[in-house]
Amino acid sequence: MDQISSLPETILHDILSRLPKKDAIKTSVLSKTWREIFYTFPILSICDRESIRRSSKRKKDQQIKTFLDYGKQRLLRFSEQGLAIKEFKLKLSLTCFDLQLIYPDVDQWLKLASECDLQTLKLCLPTLKEDDPCLCYILHPGVIEARSLNKLVLKGRIRFDKDFLNPSVKFSSLCVLSLCYVLFDDEGAIEHVNSHCPLIEHITLKWCYVYNPQGARDLQISLMKSVSMHGLQKLKGVDIQGVQNVYIDAPNIEKIYYGADSYEPSKMNFDSCGNLRALTLMNMKIEFLFTDIWFLHLSSKFPFLESLELVECSMYENINISSSQLKALVLSNCSIMEKLEIDTPNLLSFRYYYAGDNLPSISFLRCSSQLEVNVLFNMIHPRLYQLGKFVEQFKPQKFLASLSLSIRPCIPSDEHFYYYEYRYWEDPYSLPPTLPVPCIKHLVIRSVREDKSKYALLVNRLFYGWCPETISLSLNPSHCTKAFIEVRHCFQSLYFISFLCFSSVQRVICGASNSCLLFVKFFYWMLMETKKPKGKFCSYCYSKSKCWLHGLKDVKVTSSVKNDVNVVDFVHLKSVLGGWTSSDNANISFRLK
Repeated sequence: MDQISSLPETILHDILSRLPKKDAIKTSVLSKTWREIFYTFPILSICDRESIRRSSKRKKDQQIKTFLDYGKQRLLRFSEQGLAIKEFKLKLSLTCFDLQLIYPDVDQWLKLASECDLQTLKLCLPTLKEDDPCLCYILHPGVIEARSLNKLVLKGRIRFDKDFLNPSVKFSSLCVLSLCYVLFDDEGAIEHVNSHCPLIEHITLKWCYVYNPQGARDLQISLMKSVSMHGLQKLKGVDIQGVQNVYIDAPNIEKIYYGADSYEPSKMNFDSCGNLRALTLMNMKIEFLFTDIWFLHLSSKFPFLESLELVECSMYENINISSSQLKALVLSNCSIMEKLEIDTPNLLSFRYYYAGDNLPSISFLRCSSQLEVNVLFNMIHPRLYQLGKFVEQFKPQKFLASLSLSIRPCIPSDEHFYYYEYRYWEDPYSLPPTLPVPCIKHLVIRSVREDKSKYALLVNRLFYGWCPETISLSLNPSHCTKAFIEVRHCFQSLYFISFLCFSSVQRVICGASNSCLLFVKFFYWMLMETKKPKGKFCSYCYSKSKCWLHGLKDVKVTSSVKNDVNVVDFVHLKSVLGGWTSSDNANISFRLK
């Protein structure tokens, strides 16, 4: 007996809300009860892609008519039965011409939804481009001005006309406002809307445009230049991108995310936001906003700041960051910076990502004993020798918990520029290592996009002047480190075989298995060679010191492909990798002693 169908309607609606959309639709064919439950489900989502497909004009016109009838009937059912709609999501991806024909129907749908105590409205149209603004859907205030509306999400070619400047337009219950790629007839419209949202808590403005009908055709649409937010007592967070000048005066705001328009001069004033907890700045020149000592006064300006993230920013050469409350710090691809000093006694997490060549020196003047540092580099292979210097200059070294590395080859135009690095590349021990050798806890090699004939030299250069305790090689298909291991199984000595022979063996291996596995298998063989006694004339030793292989006493290998099993030999490794699939996010780990 079906006892679930006899449950109260609210519980059945809750069950539907936890199912994927496709599965929720399938419940409508179970019985008349479930069909009625589905059609009265207060979370309504309509997408034209589910009904309209590429076909002849006659078929497409019929599909559009069927789609419009379906949407109208769904909304009329709610309106006629006096049912509430908690959320209405409408996603349209038709061509501009077809969209223009159905805009009156969209008006009707939104009006019907707003009359059903609508709480959340999400309207997504194709992204606005620099074409005729008349092709945009003009959003009229009366369509969405519902007292119950508390969340409004608009994306794409949606246009706010001058009616939004009318003082009577109010959103008395709106708490969340998100606008992406929309068009305003007046730059002051967004400030007017914000000022009439007394309960607003979160505002998102991403790449919004302003219409200038007096400009030339290619200049009629331009990015919004400035936005001002003040008097919003409930505001907790903002996400602003693509606006040149930003002013925020919100005493209770806790989170600010600001992404500038490339490296154009930007101005941002948020000094009065003394309750700020999290700050993210992206894609900008810091010198346009702050002086070089601004980061030294974070505690006095923002005494509650716990998270600071700088992404794709052009920095000063020397940066000093000081904050007593900061707990999380992220620097991602911040250029120019040569020296970073951090004075943060309560910092728990520091993440540093960089895809350039010249690595900065990083030191902590004060830090928590629980601090964990994770570093990710995307480097060209001639600059790998810098890793030892970076680890050596990192103070204190004990906090450098993890270093992830992606190795990429030089493009042909770079080869002349890196001539001297290539010379040292061919002889990795031409520079004597610094003793004692610095050490980190964990090295993650995410990808190796390099000529297979240089694997041996790459490994020697990689471990020149420093030593990790654990090495993990990612098997993610997008990273391609799996190419690193299988060479030794095919021939006894990689170093003394000609490049021609190597290439032919490589082709055999790649034809028999995923080419990405080659690096992992080669690396396994090279480390396993450390268990064999080294001769007096080891070809990898520097004239005044032994190579890094001589310092290894033992190697333990595990794989997450099959529940972290221990790899006992090369045959076992091949078996483990044979069970790997491209969907697995697995790795091979080497623990060095």
